[in-house]
Amino acid sequence: MFAFDKSGAADMNAAGKARLDEFATQVKRFDRLRAIRIVGHTDRLGSDTYNLALSQRRAETVRQYLIQRGVPAGVMSAQGMGEAQPVQECSSDLGRTALIACLQPNRRVEIEVDGSGVLQ
Repeated sequence: MFAFDKSGAADMNAAGKARLDEFATQVKRFDRLRAIRIVGHTDRLGSDTYNLALSQRRAETVRQYLIQRGVPAGVMSAQGMGEAQPVQECSSDLGRTALIACLQPNRRVEIEVDGSGVLQ
């Protein structure tokens, strides 16, 4: 969803924005929306402290993006996980550019929804 070492709304890729727009449309149709947990992640490049802060900024960017699209702010929380939960492992033998590209799936935001009863 995010470019390397980036966390702003302008840094989200078009596909990620489109998925968030669709998510906002769908979640606003829930009859009962109790909580939305937004969790940011990074790749392994950089220090643990830096990556934790970067992942928090990514989660907060997504939260703000969804608020701007009408998702209720009061039900959303944003949390950064840093590099703790990778979905892609890559060899350190790769050159820096190839390694950054290989680790792209780890630069993501996941959203968990506690809700039910989609309105028609």
